[in-house]
Amino acid sequence: MSEEESRRLGATGYRPYGERSARDRPQGMLTYADREYLLGETEPETAAAERKKRERIRRRVRHGILDFGLAAQLAWDDQQLIFGDLVDEHGDIADRMLYDGLVEMFEFMLRNMTVQGAPFERLLRLGLERSLGVYYLWYEGLLVDVDIEYRVGVDVDGAIPLAETKSRVETVDDLPTAALLALEEYGITSVSELHALGTGARQEEDTDLPGRWARE
Repeated sequence: MSEEESRRLGATGYRPYGERSARDRPQGMLTYADREYLLGETEPETAAAERKKRERIRRRVRHGILDFGLAAQLAWDDQQLIFGDLVDEHGDIADRMLYDGLVEMFEFMLRNMTVQGAPFERLLRLGLERSLGVYYLWYEGLLVDVDIEYRVGVDVDGAIPLAETKSRVETVDDLPTAALLALEEYGITSVSELHALGTGARQEEDTDLPGRWARE
């Protein structure tokens, strides 16, 4: 991966929903050109053009998030048509692309709130209380209270430093789910790729991963 590619938002070789190209589906928050750039299918001609491209994408993403407040004003029938095929009659996921998109949206939000030190617990509580309150009011004719109990903990003491993966990890199946999902996003799915990443960390080489440890 080139230095320019490694700087891109999400330029990790990861293709959400198994997309073959940027034009597999209609334009949404991002234009076809935006997707082609993020998927590495096109390259801006100059550094200045790339800065402009990234600025436009940031602006679209920010205002796309703000637009969800307006999207919630869609008629209920319209909202049902968007999500109506999400699950089948057995309650199983039927629209895998939409489901994966919701997971990506949720993870994108939580990741960046965590980086900024924002209290996402309050956001989750507010979202749950509002969504469940609206559901029971609209569909059941009930005014309800919502009891929310959750606990999220990160086991930092038991974590495996990247520099020690070669000596401590024999197979990726030994890793916890959160670690597997994080590695998968960066295209690392085998133990040999993980060991290579760990070797790079030990040698303090530049990597494709963002974060404090990669900059030191």
